[in-house]
Amino acid sequence: MDLRLTPEQEALRQEVREWLARNLVDASKHGTVAGREWQRRLAEGGWGAPAWPVEHGGRGAGPFESHLIGQELAQAGAPGSIAVIGTGWAGPAIIAHGSEEQQRRFLPPILNGAEIWCQLFSEPDAGSDLAALRTRAERSAGAWRVHGQKIWTSYARESDYGILLARTDPESKRQQGITCFAFPMQQAEGRLEIRPIRQMDGRATFNEVFFDGAEVPDDHVIGEVGGGWAVAITTLMNERTNLSTGLGTLWGDGPTLADLVSLARGTELTPMQRQKVANLHIVSEAIRLTAYRMLSTNGTAASVTKLAADRWGQQVNELAVELLGMDGLLTDDQGGRARAGFAEHGRQGGFPPPIGWQRAFLFAPALTIGGGTTEVQKNILAQRVLGLPRER
Repeated sequence: MDLRLTPEQEALRQEVREWLARNLVDASKHGTVAGREWQRRLAEGGWGAPAWPVEHGGRGAGPFESHLIGQELAQAGAPGSIAVIGTGWAGPAIIAHGSEEQQRRFLPPILNGAEIWCQLFSEPDAGSDLAALRTRAERSAGAWRVHGQKIWTSYARESDYGILLARTDPESKRQQGITCFAFPMQQAEGRLEIRPIRQMDGRATFNEVFFDGAEVPDDHVIGEVGGGWAVAITTLMNERTNLSTGLGTLWGDGPTLADLVSLARGTELTPMQRQKVANLHIVSEAIRLTAYRMLSTNGTAASVTKLAADRWGQQVNELAVELLGMDGLLTDDQGGRARAGFAEHGRQGGFPPPIGWQRAFLFAPALTIGGGTTEVQKNILAQRVLGLPRER
């Protein structure tokens, strides 16, 4: 298979670069307001959700073209989009399963960053086994009342809406009787509680969400009542395609391999450490080319990229901390050797990544858990890509 870019793909890459040269002003701004502004600018340029159909403001880009665009944004040091769950998870579900009225209502503010979304799927007893979820929704006077708990919810505190899975048939089991909702995150006092989860890297990027009679309008049901599992599958497949896009070691965020190479050049390496750096470079190229091949032929096979990139990202950060010694565990990117380890390799304005080696190292164990564990990815590849039978 010829893995070189076609003239059309080269033209697309050049178009992204030229647009970024004109529009990427200050990649050092972070937070909700800056994230909404950046998403609005992306949407105005036609890059807000490239994979969406043209009639909904996208470019109709396939998995490979979307991957290519994501790489160019990362290479330029563009900030991560706070709207990613809306554009990459909820939006495609609404396009595939929502009514025309829902598409008119929800898609434009998702695209331009006016409304931020989160994902309300996982529960304490239903993580990898999502079909075991127990959060329930009951009809009540033209609406639904939600009771239960969700966990590992990114952007819960910043979000306007969440894509929610809840059991609407109390007698149902497994995938049956589950309904998908566009859940309003602004609720009457006492009906919704959000508790940040403090991680070992010091941040709180995930949250627990508790529902105590939270209300969802009846017209916010996405798809059919009881048919939420089909919506969930659409969402999860888009999630795995979006994860591991870009150059960073943390699902496209954080330090990059080039940062590790820059660190290594300023460190006296042992022969074994030199071999580790070389091996990580080789594996990086193998992942990149495999992603090109798989995304050009079978979008379902995005699990191949995630499976390989997750462990690779962990290994990059493990080696960085090994090279930094004790300083790697005591400092992040705020001065000292840790900050000096970041390369100014093509980031416009020379902005360092927002996550340094210490925090990246501490977050990295989550890579093989979030967005589908290593075991889940292997099952997907075995059953849906290779066509192997399930064990009875």
